[in-house]
Amino acid sequence: LLDFRSETGIHLSPAEFHSRLSTTSPDELRIIDVRNTFEYEVGHMAHAIDPGMTHTAQWSKFINSNLDDLKGRTCMLYCTGGIRCEKASAYLRRKLKDANADDDTPVFQLEGGIHRYLEAYPDGGKFQGANFVFDKRRQMRSGDGTVVGRCSECSSPWDQHHGGRVCCVCRSLVLVCDSCDAASQHGEYYCAEHKELQGFYYHFVDRFSTEELQRQEEALQGSLAKELGAHRKNRRNTLRKKLGQVQQRILDLRICKSPPEEMPR
Repeated sequence: LLDFRSETGIHLSPAEFHSRLSTTSPDELRIIDVRNTFEYEVGHMAHAIDPGMTHTAQWSKFINSNLDDLKGRTCMLYCTGGIRCEKASAYLRRKLKDANADDDTPVFQLEGGIHRYLEAYPDGGKFQGANFVFDKRRQMRSGDGTVVGRCSECSSPWDQHHGGRVCCVCRSLVLVCDSCDAASQHGEYYCAEHKELQGFYYHFVDRFSTEELQRQEEALQGSLAKELGAHRKNRRNTLRKKLGQVQQRILDLRICKSPPEEMPR
């Protein structure tokens, strides 16, 4: 178990965090956004890394894949209010020590998170866009009004999330502007992680013809065949489940079209 009293990163006030961002060489610096991708998309620190998470349990995967790049660099972590950084920084420091007991990679975290940073720097400072918050406000904005989010459908500036506009694969929030949502025939969207499934993976399959379902079946089988390795197990399970739904729907349509059996005389 992680010891949050001794293993967490060094806490920096908003002013200290801002100062280090301003004075540390970009080649030496690794700024990491510990939030989920849908939060990062609407606002983040300049030059920050998006770990590509849909939930915080994926933090370990990101660290394990990027540990070599982080070694010896100044690692600066931030999140909404500072809470998620406690576990994230402790895990990072533990992995660095496991790889090299003498490792002295500096790991810092923003005390109070973006919330306190924007209070200290109302003009945004190094933060660009909006801070997604989990209350009725939905967002905290800096004074400059910068919009960094982009509609996933048309790429126009957009940073407003809506509860009904979610990825049809994982149900994560997806940025979709009002115009694209109004023009959509099916209202099914895809997050960055699942964008490659667009066109043959749909949440609802009842509206498709047998011919279209057969096309989706073939595409799903092709995608499934490419998902190799233990780290792709969850993706394979997702594709298999959808493939089963499509195949069952094809079977149901064929049964409906079959002529009724003649009753014996």
